Amino acid sequence: MNYFNRNKWWAIAFMLLVALNVATLLTFWLVKEKHGRPPGPPSGVVDFLTKELSFDSIQKQKLVELLEEQQQNMREIRRNNRGAKDKFFALLKQDAIPDSAIENAARESARYDSQMDVLTFKHFQQLRSLCNETQKKKFDNILQQVLHMIAPPPGGGPRGGPPPNGEHPPHDGPPPGEDGREPPPQHPQ
Repeated sequence: MNYFNRNKWWAIAFMLLVALNVATLLTFWLVKEKHGRPPGPPSGVVDFLTKELSFDSIQKQKLVELLEEQQQNMREIRRNNRGAKDKFFALLKQDAIPDSAIENAARESARYDSQMDVLTFKHFQQLRSLCNETQKKKFDNILQQVLHMIAPPPGGGPRGGPPPNGEHPPHDGPPPGEDGREPPPQHPQ
């Protein structure tokens, strides 16, 4: 009898530890989701552009304002795009779906992708207009680096993921930062 009582307590202790581990992991996951990335422009982009383009304090302040406005506009478009994609894939619940309905739903989703591209283009026009002539030449030279800094990681999602073909692109620089983005390139002075 003593043997069964002892095993019963071990089983209860084991189940309690499992429940505590699940609760801890769930808490970490929920806190990370809620506080994922602080609002406002990524400081790495602001610091990189300010340093590379030798922005003064007024230009830097305008840069921060433009980046915050850009992020707010992009959040709204992404929210709409997510809704359009949800509607698109909700069509899978129907047995008989006309091709025209599929194409219309896909077109609606693609419209938001196009809006994001246009908004990004106009945003960079505004950033370039902050520059004097010397800074514009530098801006034109570093534009591709900035685009890669602000682009989502490979895989399209906020946390990235492996590319569809399973291969990872070659990487010959320092490891990505905590937020998964590439650090600004180092230029020899």
